[in-house]
Amino acid sequence: MAETTGAHAPVTLDRADCMITIYPDARPVDVMRAWAALPDGVGFAEAFGDVEVTLVFRPVDGVGTGPAMPERLPFGPR
Repeated sequence: MAETTGAHAPVTLDRADCMITIYPDARPVDVMRAWAALPDGVGFAEAFGDVEVTLVFRPVDGVGTGPAMPERLPFGPR
């Protein structure tokens, strides 16, 4: 496996969106560094690609403060 040179920018910003592009030569440590470089308050929104994969993150209001899970889901067997 070839080692990456680290020439790729770990996180790119496009207005409010943050994007991580994972290249075929990326090592797990490269992916983790890019993930760690994301700013606080963003959540995963969508993904594009099949060889080079771009993960898009967008600002999320109240991360982790959403409503509690219901005791029972409103569908399925009763």
